Amino acid sequence: MFAEKLLNSYKAVSFDEVYLVPGLAEADPRSIDLNTRFSTNVKLLIPIASSPMDTVTELDMAVALALLGGIGVVHRNMETDRQVEIVKTIKMLPPVRTRILYANIEEPCGRVLEVMYKHNVRNLPVVSNGKVVGCTHIADLKDSCRKGLEPIPVKPCGTFRVTEAVRARQELLKGTIDSVAFIDADGMYLGTFVFYDAFEDAQPAVDSEGRLVVGAAISPFDKTRAIKLDRFVDVLVSDVAHFHNVEVLKEAKALVNEIACDFIAGNIATNKAVEDIVNTLEKVDGFRVGLGGGSICTTPEVTGAYIPTLYAVAKVRDAVDKIAPKTPVIADGGLRSPSDITKALAAGASAAMLGYMLAGTDEASAPLISIGGVKYKPYRGMASEGAMSRRFAVDRYARVSKRVAEGVEGLVRYKGSVYNVVRNIIEAIKAGFGYVGARNIEELWLKAQFVIARKKHAEGLSLDI
Repeated sequence: MFAEKLLNSYKAVSFDEVYLVPGLAEADPRSIDLNTRFSTNVKLLIPIASSPMDTVTELDMAVALALLGGIGVVHRNMETDRQVEIVKTIKMLPPVRTRILYANIEEPCGRVLEVMYKHNVRNLPVVSNGKVVGCTHIADLKDSCRKGLEPIPVKPCGTFRVTEAVRARQELLKGTIDSVAFIDADGMYLGTFVFYDAFEDAQPAVDSEGRLVVGAAISPFDKTRAIKLDRFVDVLVSDVAHFHNVEVLKEAKALVNEIACDFIAGNIATNKAVEDIVNTLEKVDGFRVGLGGGSICTTPEVTGAYIPTLYAVAKVRDAVDKIAPKTPVIADGGLRSPSDITKALAAGASAAMLGYMLAGTDEASAPLISIGGVKYKPYRGMASEGAMSRRFAVDRYARVSKRVAEGVEGLVRYKGSVYNVVRNIIEAIKAGFGYVGARNIEELWLKAQFVIARKKHAEGLSLDI
């Protein structure tokens, strides 16, 4: 019945084929609540997670996403100890945006003044051998420079522990100083909290102890890595292209019985996958949904297998609601704009996992390069030849059984700070909620209606509905 199979192919819509129907707006976009869950026990203030790609998520990206209210998932294309060290460091940092900004006690006063002018601050912490020994003020520095005195003048000043972020913010908002230093339990310098960051209205996503949330990517076949990470992370995210696989399910079943943190299964794309996972694993705290939809994924072209991410999210959500109610669903792959995120949420996603949209930022874990005077950052799929050539990625696609590349490598134009990028994304998402008339994600699930639209390219973009 081959011809019948073809003729009975079902319609699976993608992001660029549907739009949301406007409804009665009952709330101002500023009052829209984007609180959600990334997994059973991981709460987020915004429905955004960074993808575990080696050109996207390491320390800086994971910290930034958590500070913005989302979560970063640290990639695993590295040695186990390095991945553990990254997530461990994140748990030690204060839940406010800090910068590596201080004066070394051995620096000449003129150079310290230049740093102050550049960053528009009147004082800086002074560090010696990694420890904060006091602070220096701009008036004292000017006086020392004028008199040719060395070393830089140092005065006693207060420092703050990680748990004292609220008090540190209050101190800055008084307006008498421009920066304060955070230290660890041993008095070692962690970072500087600057007054203009104290005015940011973004709230961090934190665990029950007030520490930044963080996730880490693992393979179900790498139990040793998972167990080491389990001590520090809030959630382990399965990083397998096709989780709906007998061997993967077998290994994941054994793994979840040995970890205490949340576990997200993925990637999957069908309702049958949900059924088999729930029937096999004793614990599933979320589903990562998407197969072949990534911006640099070539799985559809290479293998012929593909389900549009939007449709996959809807199928998985329907299955989850019947079998494992309230288990979060994460849309992963092919989200290229804030509108795609809003559509994914409307189709049943609890959060969106972003790679391309966050690549090219300061915090993305790829070097900044310049070509013809234009700045770029490398960006590659984790099934690209470059990523697969590193020994840490060989088991991403069910161990070393796959030798064919299913991703490409390229460059993304430099975008600046991820803080600004994510803020713009969130504003656009809230505007989308406003058009639908939804005040939160669960209300969006209830109210959202889709309309199929066909794009036409003429003298611009028009919609034929």
